[in-house]
Amino acid sequence: MKLQKLMKLFFPVLMIFTLLLLPSQISQTYASTNVTKPPALEKATTYLTSFREVNGKWVGKFDYIQWYFGKSADTEFLKDCKCSKEMDHAPDGYWIRNVNPKIRTFTISNNTQYILQTRSLYAIKWNEKVTRSQFITFLNQQDKHHQIPYHIEVKNGVVTKITQQYIP
Repeated sequence: MKLQKLMKLFFPVLMIFTLLLLPSQISQTYASTNVTKPPALEKATTYLTSFREVNGKWVGKFDYIQWYFGKSADTEFLKDCKCSKEMDHAPDGYWIRNVNPKIRTFTISNNTQYILQTRSLYAIKWNEKVTRSQFITFLNQQDKHHQIPYHIEVKNGVVTKITQQYIP
């Protein structure tokens, strides 16, 4: 008899406790699984240290740099320069700082856009969209002692756009 009385009291308390906790856990689970984040897009200025095919996928190795132009180039140049006072501005109007030795490796999307600022004998072709094959030919023709900066866009860890930075 006492057991029945105890069960009658225990069961409603257990139900109320369960109902109070259950919606909270369901809400947290629902909230954490149904929230979709927009794809992460990263933009960076880099040197391209390697561009090759590995196991059927194109892979690039990138050395992040800081690219400064105009007045900000002059400011940053003067911070870094250990030169005489006769130099009061960045040479050619730009300044590159490369302080982080880390090389980042990314897969290159099959749909990556390649944009060059190429020179012909008489003119510069601004923002010329080229194919991957044309981009590789361009890379192979470059002087290996002179690095060209590129602006890249990386979406969810995959490069989707590579744009050559024009250097005067």
